Amino acid sequence: MLPPFDAIVFDFDGTLAVLNLDFGDMRRRVLELATGCGLAPDTLRDMYILEMIDYATALLRRQHVNHAEAFYRDAHQLLQDIEVEAAQSSGLLPGVPELLETLQQRQIGVGIVTRNCTAAVRVIFPHLDRYCQAFLARDHVTQVKPHPGHLQAALARLGSTPARTIMVGDGVLDIQAGKALGMFSVGVLSGETTRASLMAQGADLVLASAADLLPYLLSLTA
Repeated sequence: MLPPFDAIVFDFDGTLAVLNLDFGDMRRRVLELATGCGLAPDTLRDMYILEMIDYATALLRRQHVNHAEAFYRDAHQLLQDIEVEAAQSSGLLPGVPELLETLQQRQIGVGIVTRNCTAAVRVIFPHLDRYCQAFLARDHVTQVKPHPGHLQAALARLGSTPARTIMVGDGVLDIQAGKALGMFSVGVLSGETTRASLMAQGADLVLASAADLLPYLLSLTA
């Protein structure tokens, strides 16, 4: 069962949209940029991509200051180019349009919080503004999830509180971010993360997809 709520914040890729990004390839290409600037690859391995860019930029500011800003710019442009290209062959997952229509009809606030870039999300979901009152991609914030500030910014736009908002995502970072604020957090298996991994992060509920929220919503608001 879901607790009482006024709003839902969703992750995007793998949660609302088909996940077709090759994160391994993206990581390798960013790592190549960093090593081309003189950084040792071993210092950057096993990091998430955005954190890798930030850490590499900080190292370059200390070691190769002339390369730091160019690396940061080039790395983010590389990510955006990859994401926008991948967006051309993506789309909303089955059942998501119906879910969003129902949320709108029931006057439940909708937020989308993603580490993807704005341009790619809007290619996949051009009608986003019709359904979403709080859209925050990585280029809208200074700290991305799992930092709680990313979700807090969405809650502020929605006019809701953690206690009255549900977080829904397919990745461990989504669950970590939600639980950091004490939010009821729902993991979905439409991405690449296992049920066990989502539960290990404290997911309160794990569903096959975000569309599986629809029966819960209808029962709560009937």
